[in-house]
Amino acid sequence: MDKILDKEIQYNKLQILGKLTASLAHEIRNPLSALKLNLDFLTLSSEHLNAEENECLKACIESADRIQNLMETTLDFSRRPSKDFNLCNLNEIIHQALEILDGAVKRRNIKVEQKLSHSLPHLNLNKNMILQVILNLITNAIDASENHSTIFLRTFIGSGDIHFEVEDNGVGIKEEDKTNIFTDFYTSKTKGTGLGLSVCKMLLNIHSAKIDFRSTEGKGSCFYVTFPKQITEDYNET
Repeated sequence: MDKILDKEIQYNKLQILGKLTASLAHEIRNPLSALKLNLDFLTLSSEHLNAEENECLKACIESADRIQNLMETTLDFSRRPSKDFNLCNLNEIIHQALEILDGAVKRRNIKVEQKLSHSLPHLNLNKNMILQVILNLITNAIDASENHSTIFLRTFIGSGDIHFEVEDNGVGIKEEDKTNIFTDFYTSKTKGTGLGLSVCKMLLNIHSAKIDFRSTEGKGSCFYVTFPKQITEDYNET
């Protein structure tokens, strides 16, 4: 009973957060459309730009496209029923996240090394929720990494459970930040909201999944998600 009540509380939080993100996304849409229109106009005259200016224009277009993709994903997330669970291929969701983040990865010349198990069972998931988790974890790894570095993605089966890891060789997490890393509105980033990892944990709690990390300041971090083997079968949240 306590477990069911806890999940209902998480759903209520998500509904509130969904309304907030939808409102913010709609506010972003109009200025973003104007920005993309002007960038498209500049592209028509790109033959008059030098190589450096063309690279800057390309980077601006990729950034605008990334914002639009993330905005559409956020709007889609806020519209979808939070209790919509289906059998999903975890590796396919990871590939979808990489497609969305392709511009950011290429712009930073980051290599993504994938070691994804081909023997994973299908998991009973809310695909959109898990996509949000994976997008957040990979984005954090990109933000923490230097240009021309490598990010490692892994899926595997261990002790019957299904595991997903995102590892980087970036700045790592300070000791004083580690205990609060999943706390609402806590962030060490100058431009962060402090909601990303706390939302990840909330979304994973709904799946009875767990998230944890290991990190050494100056050497990098690894965030790992564990899905219980029970959700590969007749798993139902209701």
